[in-house]
Amino acid sequence: MHYLVADVFTDTAFGGNPLAVYPDAGALDTQQMQTIAREMNLSETTFVTPGSAPGHFAVRIFTPASEMQFAGHPTIGTALVLAHLGRTEGRSEIVLEEGVGSIRVVLGTGSATFFMQGPAEVRPHSVAGVALADALGLQEAALAGDPWQAGYGTPFMIVPLRSRDAVASSALYGERWNALTQGLWGNRAVYVYATTAHDGDTSFLHARMFAPRLGVVEDPATGSAAAALAGSIDTDATRLVIDQGVEMGRPSRIEAHVVRDGGVVQQISIGGSAVVIAEGRLLRVP
Repeated sequence: MHYLVADVFTDTAFGGNPLAVYPDAGALDTQQMQTIAREMNLSETTFVTPGSAPGHFAVRIFTPASEMQFAGHPTIGTALVLAHLGRTEGRSEIVLEEGVGSIRVVLGTGSATFFMQGPAEVRPHSVAGVALADALGLQEAALAGDPWQAGYGTPFMIVPLRSRDAVASSALYGERWNALTQGLWGNRAVYVYATTAHDGDTSFLHARMFAPRLGVVEDPATGSAAAALAGSIDTDATRLVIDQGVEMGRPSRIEAHVVRDGGVVQQISIGGSAVVIAEGRLLRVP
């Protein structure tokens, strides 16, 4: 089976978040997809089959440990791999049919942007901030506000921190985290960020994402977390520029745009670049 690898949320090869894409996955069942994703051992691997209409593609997304109903860097990367292969037939817009539904993707030259409608889902929790900070190896003073749970199908515990240094110093202590968050909606992934600068309606952020329960110790670029943040953050900024992956040596850049009406989020978009760096063939099917 033919596959390609793309580095996503970067315009530089060997940066960003690598993604494996199997563009002709119709012969595979769920267990085979999961086994292949575990073998690829990237944050995510996608499997593409024909969609419900021209310009539509059905996409299933797997981490090494489980299937995801939605993820951001696979959405951007899969769209750009399909364009690279000529499967998009010159269209400037396609639809990826994922577990959460149909996602509109606008294609540019080496870049793509996907759109989500309405605000992110937000759920309350009762875990003390000081305990969450401790699970991240931080003091309570490092928190810039109360953490919250949010997501578009894929939930995250979002933790605002006071400084870039605090983000860089964070590390997820699994036993502490698991003891605190058992049963929580957003217990599989934690997204820490700090606002580093403002310029007009643009805020610049530095972020990290840890998800060992998904088989991802740390993710170099997380579009679904950026979407969750953009769709739920209390800010007047309409553009968020997020750098991630720096501590891993895989610098990434994610751009989020937010459309509000009366202070209520109507739509968010997440955009970035990708570079196809490899292709190959799987010689054995599990």
